[in-house]
Amino acid sequence: MLWLAAVPSVAAPDQGDALVHKAEVQLSKADLDKGRTLFLKHCSACHQANGQGLPGAFPPLAGSDYIAKDPQRMLEVTIKGRRGPITVNGQQFDSVMPSMSYLTDEELLVILNYVRNSWGNPGGAFSLADVSGYRNAAGLQVSRGAGERHQGAPEVEQAFEGAPTTLKNAQIRVTPGAPDMSEAEFQRATQIYFERCAGCHGVLRKGATGKPLTPDLTQARGTDYLKALINFGSPGGMPNWGTSGELTEQDVDLMARFLQHEPPQPPEFGMQEMNASWRVYVPEKQRPKKPQNKYNLDNMFSVTLRDSGQVALIDGDTKKIVSIIDTGYAVHISRTSSSGRYVYTIGRDGKLNLIDLWMNPPQTVAEIRIGL
Repeated sequence: MLWLAAVPSVAAPDQGDALVHKAEVQLSKADLDKGRTLFLKHCSACHQANGQGLPGAFPPLAGSDYIAKDPQRMLEVTIKGRRGPITVNGQQFDSVMPSMSYLTDEELLVILNYVRNSWGNPGGAFSLADVSGYRNAAGLQVSRGAGERHQGAPEVEQAFEGAPTTLKNAQIRVTPGAPDMSEAEFQRATQIYFERCAGCHGVLRKGATGKPLTPDLTQARGTDYLKALINFGSPGGMPNWGTSGELTEQDVDLMARFLQHEPPQPPEFGMQEMNASWRVYVPEKQRPKKPQNKYNLDNMFSVTLRDSGQVALIDGDTKKIVSIIDTGYAVHISRTSSSGRYVYTIGRDGKLNLIDLWMNPPQTVAEIRIGL
């Protein structure tokens, strides 16, 4: 991701050096094409492929008055990162631009020059000496492990509770090009991933609310980069698992290596396994024939208690908790039945609960696991 503003301009080179400087920064189509490719990979998630940014979130790079005034600040913002309010094209933004110092001088150079010469920006170019000189002066030599702390979230909000993984009999694959892992390390990493990561990135790491973490993507980034991301988090919502204390330094290293292997494949879970997991706690004939409480069931909320394997039923009229009910792990969704009597919940572990709102207090009357 690239969050660019502008920066105080640098004094023009001496007249005698002008031709030399021009030759050094002469842009080629190949450089611009490479810059576009790297921009799409590292920056477009926030600033968009067309450089328009996202209103109220990430500033535009296309036609940016900041870039037009002082392109030199692009070096500072990309290498050092930036946090705090800024106004671009008359609109205020207040998001976090992470340090991009994990990129090489050559990669930064082609990205910056691509931005300066695209979308109606005024043009011009940095030289490799500009990039390396600024980086050396700032003491930020290229580091695949560069990163920064996840900003704006209190430590208490970074705490999560775990639950046992359901992939105990998963098939383990050793992936070519991935770092070495012992079987014990792989099993521990599988457990950590299920507890901390699968809710956003998916059990098979193909992405959901979080980005995909398949080996074709993670191996290209490398272990040091992944360790930094896991340790410090990102402004896009990735928690700072390391600096928050949730994962140890050893666990962070373990997960960075694990993510470069193929994900473990869940064992077969078919109709036979589903039937074996089915539990009926209150048979239908024993359930009440009419509501046993006075709650307004048209204004009842089912609220997931984050990663605790429970939901809280809240009376929308009084705003009070009616009942806290054990469910599957990390419930992703609650839905009422067509009659409005029952609430269905399903957890990350594939457990489906049926909650009867007519009972006093409401409680689970049946459950089944439909997958892993």
